[in-house]
Amino acid sequence: MQFTSYTEELEPLVKAFNARLRDGGYAWRYAESHVGRYPRREGVPLYEESFLALDRGQVRGGYHLKYQQFAIHGVIETVAFIQFPVSEGLVDPSYKMVGVLLLRDAVRRQPTVLSVGGGGVNQPLPRLEKASKWAVYEIPFFFKVIRTSPFFANIAYLRDRGSRRIALDLLRYTGLGGAALRIAQFRLNQSRDTLQISLEPDFDPSWADELWERCKDQHSFIAVRDGVTLSTLYPAGDPHYLRLRMLRNGRTIAWVILLDSQLENHKQFGSMRVGAIVDCLAAPHDATAVVSAATNYLHARGVDIIVSNQTSSAWCDALRCCGFLVGPSNFALGLSPQLASKLQPNKQVIGSFHLNRGDGDRPTHLFRTVVS
Repeated sequence: MQFTSYTEELEPLVKAFNARLRDGGYAWRYAESHVGRYPRREGVPLYEESFLALDRGQVRGGYHLKYQQFAIHGVIETVAFIQFPVSEGLVDPSYKMVGVLLLRDAVRRQPTVLSVGGGGVNQPLPRLEKASKWAVYEIPFFFKVIRTSPFFANIAYLRDRGSRRIALDLLRYTGLGGAALRIAQFRLNQSRDTLQISLEPDFDPSWADELWERCKDQHSFIAVRDGVTLSTLYPAGDPHYLRLRMLRNGRTIAWVILLDSQLENHKQFGSMRVGAIVDCLAAPHDATAVVSAATNYLHARGVDIIVSNQTSSAWCDALRCCGFLVGPSNFALGLSPQLASKLQPNKQVIGSFHLNRGDGDRPTHLFRTVVS
């Protein structure tokens, strides 16, 4: 097995690899273009590389490394996200070790590597990471139901059996479910702080960099979120994102990235209109006011449900204070042994990290019809 950079001449082999995955019943496919989403650019420390596993003249697997700067205990270092690792072992047992070799090759190229996502801690990638001595943790999932009838009609996770569908329909039509959710989501201590909200076309470094400098040392592990990085991750031409800048008395105290998507037959949310708090930055003591303002903003737009994944204890507490409930998470964090040795993670330490759906890959599972 040899590992090599993904180049244009290997594209036909990747297409053949994808065809074998498809024939084996696996729907996911590897990128068929060698040109990544984040090419190297002068002055931008965020970029992506792709690598392929070759055996006997055929592609047997591949993965991406997305290099990004992080503040680790206040020190800026380069870390890489491993993304889209896929191997022929998914459809052919004779290649079952390719996944292990993919992880080993990634760590060889960039010892401080992590993954986020993976479908949850019990899915193939996190299980493989555990077997490879990585530290694996669940990133909490929060949700707040805004419109109860669409929720009970569409929440696919709960409507997986006939008996449950009958019970949910009963809760929906009698109003009992709505009453129960209003009680469960009611909070006396919600923020009454009034913030000014500005919908921004991009992240201007004049305010984004200043906020980053104020916030970067308040987490033990956080990806650099300055103006250049944010404009790369959430470019001005991308219509999916709502970029909210929040001010108090004329001073920028936070920004939030939101999604507002009308889904159709989604495997988890059915055909609900889903709002998402994707990414955010603020001082921890401002988190509750920021979540409250973002929630009210999405509520006013007419979403059915609002969701978010966060590691930071400050942001998790803020979500709870704003009436969000904890649900089953399909978002996992994996830390290579070298990165884990720097961070010394445990459940308490993870609360000092700042990771969410803005890290790793974009939340493409919610990129459907965008509500303007």
